[in-house]
Amino acid sequence: MNQKLECVYNQMPKSSCLAGCGECCGILYPSLTELRHIQDWCESHHREYKDFNMTTGLDCPYLREDKLCSIYPVRPFLCRIFGVSSDLPCLLGKCSTGKILNHVQSSALYTIIYLRGKEKPRTEKHRKIIRGMMAVPNP
Repeated sequence: MNQKLECVYNQMPKSSCLAGCGECCGILYPSLTELRHIQDWCESHHREYKDFNMTTGLDCPYLREDKLCSIYPVRPFLCRIFGVSSDLPCLLGKCSTGKILNHVQSSALYTIIYLRGKEKPRTEKHRKIIRGMMAVPNP
């Protein structure tokens, strides 16, 4: 795994998603590093690589019919942050392992993945969507 990704992922609390839930598995925009990592993993595990830009509908292209993630070991940051961040709580309230990242902590990890050097989202549209997802909700 890429050292930068591994460093960020290791700083995140582990989630305990319900098997077969899939509630937060929607359209997302991984960083270029994450895309390369997913592609390498798919090739080494003889799985079909699916481009996130080619997704039709609202589900992640890697969400199986049984609502399980087919790339769970290499799922992107935005998949990992759901349920363990105050910014992106579990929609069912059941994903947290107890520790929840606050906005500052979540934003710091997001910045490492998406906003430094070559880790920028692929388009301005992606950047706005991701920033909107990580924004502090209005009271």
